[in-house]
Amino acid sequence: MDRWIARLVFFSALTALLLAGCGGAQISQLSPMAAPAAQEMPRAESDGAALAYDSDASLNSGVERKVIGRASLALVVADTDVAVSAIETAVEQAGGFVANANFYKSGPSTGRALAGSMTLRVPAAGLDQLLAELEGLALSVESRAVSREDVTDQYTDLTARLTNLEATERELLALLTEVRERPGSTAEEILQVHARMSEIRGEIESVRGRKNLLDNLIGLATVEVSLTPDALNRPIVEDGWQPTGVARSALRGLVSTLQWIGSAAIWLLIFFLPLALIAAIPLAALVWVLRWLIRRTRRGKEMKEK
Repeated sequence: MDRWIARLVFFSALTALLLAGCGGAQISQLSPMAAPAAQEMPRAESDGAALAYDSDASLNSGVERKVIGRASLALVVADTDVAVSAIETAVEQAGGFVANANFYKSGPSTGRALAGSMTLRVPAAGLDQLLAELEGLALSVESRAVSREDVTDQYTDLTARLTNLEATERELLALLTEVRERPGSTAEEILQVHARMSEIRGEIESVRGRKNLLDNLIGLATVEVSLTPDALNRPIVEDGWQPTGVARSALRGLVSTLQWIGSAAIWLLIFFLPLALIAAIPLAALVWVLRWLIRRTRRGKEMKEK
């Protein structure tokens, strides 16, 4: 019994240490330039710390850097439809995909041409090549921004936490098996171990989700592309303008207006006019009664005067 309680306490302390280590890692990421305050230590300890630091530096030198790439381009193109088709082809050839696209008809100054933006996801290794291809499709590049965020420390921390949590889960599973097989074990003891396993499993899923998100962002760079049509290259009169189509649109508008007027007249005759007549009957009766009372009053006054 005492051994089982000691092991459960050990796993709880280990989980707390993992959470504390995560918090410290996040703080160090927020302020990477901050250095800890100098503290006095014996020479032997300082020498050991220096050796450990050199060992860590030698290990980190061989770690593959984890970088999240992002870029944004603002392009002026002669024909938006042609540019969009070329961009989709270039992204597909690069092994990526179009994550989002939003286009709209621009103002009269550009002849109501198509404009908009696209969000592209491409393999990080081909980011620079894709940017060069996209710039080659434009008449001019209004803006260009590229950023690469190094998340190696964060990725390494998540990997280490995931490994430790999975090891803790395996130990708890072995402990749960031991408690179940012990003759004197109670249901409360089994539930306590099971509860700790549930907490560890939740933390594993959380860390694994964050690690998968980083894997996605590291593997695929995000490119925001803004496309604006060139108003100077557009003709004064659109090639597709058809007077017959405009005339048909005008006739459809006239027919729609006449239909609306006819519908209003039908509603007036069938719906509103009967309601008006029904409302006029009691009003007419009231007027007749009032006039009759007035005439009767006048006659009574005339008879008194005589």
